[in-house]
Amino acid sequence: MVCEGERTEPLYFHALKDRLRLRTLDVKGTGDDPRTLVDFAKRLRDEEERRGDGFDFVYCVFDRDMHPAFKEASDVAQRSGIGLARSWPCFEFWLLLHFEYSRKAYARRGRRSACDACIQDLRRHIPNYSKGDRAYLDGLWDHLDAAIDRARRVLEDAKGTEARTRPLKYTGSWSICEHWPEHLAPEAWARNLVEFKQPVAVSYAPAPE
Repeated sequence: MVCEGERTEPLYFHALKDRLRLRTLDVKGTGDDPRTLVDFAKRLRDEEERRGDGFDFVYCVFDRDMHPAFKEASDVAQRSGIGLARSWPCFEFWLLLHFEYSRKAYARRGRRSACDACIQDLRRHIPNYSKGDRAYLDGLWDHLDAAIDRARRVLEDAKGTEARTRPLKYTGSWSICEHWPEHLAPEAWARNLVEFKQPVAVSYAPAPE
C-alpha cells in the first residue's frame, strides 16, 4: 500500500495492520503527488515480481484535493492493475465517517480549503486532531464497522440523487478495511481486493458554483 501522505494515512493503516496482526502488509508514505505515487507503486510491484516474490495486490491511497493530475494518475493506475483508494476531499472524510454520517458538500471557501472544512467537522469528535498525530487512533477501532456501514449508506444515497447528473465523489479507504481478515479468509481477502471493479463511493460533493 503506497500512500500520498507521509504520516496521516500510513499511521492509520500501520495501526490497523497491528490491530489485525497483518504481518505481510507493507505500508509506505511518500509525500508525492498522485501521478508520481502511481509510478512509484508500479516500479515497486515490478521489482518484487522480478525477484519472484510479487505482492498479492498493490494499492495507491491519495486525495482528490486540488491535484491537476488526479484523473491522469487514476487512469494510469487502472490500466496498470493498481488498486485505488482515493478520497475526496481528503482522507479525513474517512476518519469522520467513524463518528457520523455526512453528505456535506465540502468546497473551498476563500483561504479555507475543502479539506480544512472537513477537518473542522472531524474536530467535533477529535478536538485536538492534527495531521500526522497518532494519539486519536486507539479511539477509532470500536467505530470501524459503523464507518463501513455509513460508507455503504452514502453510496446508495448518492446513486439515487446527485449521481444522476454529476460525477460521483468518493473515498475508497473503507473497501480496504472491509476486506481485511476479520471479515474474510486471507485468500478471499486478496481475491476481493484484486477483483473489486466498481468505484467505492461514499461521498458526493458538488463543485463550487
